[in-house]
Amino acid sequence: MPRLTSPRAEATAATRSGLVEAATALFAERGFAGTSIDDVAAVAGMTKGAVYHHFAGKAALFEAVFSAREAEVHERLGAALDGAPNHLAGARAALRTFLDACTEPTYGRIVFRDGPLALGWERWRECEADYGYAFIARVLDGLAREGYLARPPGVSHPTVVLGMLSSAGQLLGQASPEQHAALRAELLVLFDQLLAGLAVVPDPAPD
Repeated sequence: MPRLTSPRAEATAATRSGLVEAATALFAERGFAGTSIDDVAAVAGMTKGAVYHHFAGKAALFEAVFSAREAEVHERLGAALDGAPNHLAGARAALRTFLDACTEPTYGRIVFRDGPLALGWERWRECEADYGYAFIARVLDGLAREGYLARPPGVSHPTVVLGMLSSAGQLLGQASPEQHAALRAELLVLFDQLLAGLAVVPDPAPD
């Protein structure tokens, strides 16, 4: 049977969702440093006390926004991967989806431009790993299973790939909109070359 939700729990969830929605718009427009708790409360049509009832402070609110953006983008990545005819095409589709998301003001600025500042470097890396590691491991395992990789991925591979993708996200997140198209194209070429370097290579013919 479906679990019943009490009216109070629904109201709490609605209030929290409204605060996250308001904060998302403000962080995307003004950045973490340029947004205050008072601003969020005003845009959400709530009191400052309501914000602090749900979040310990601006950093905690930012992390909730960060998590919501990551969850939404990873749904898109999964759809791109699963909708492709094979895992290699899916990996490339997911990569293009990720780079496109990094050029969007909300995701690019919140996750990659302001994320390390708002959360601190170590916490930002932890949050990135929470979302990215399992997905990257899934992609690599699928590529190995379908014969696109020369050898099964080691335990370090998802971490290294995550670092490269995070660096790419930071480049796009910090770039101006006018730079996005050229930078995205350059990154696509780079990652295609890296993927080709991991591919199965036929053994050389014996002498």
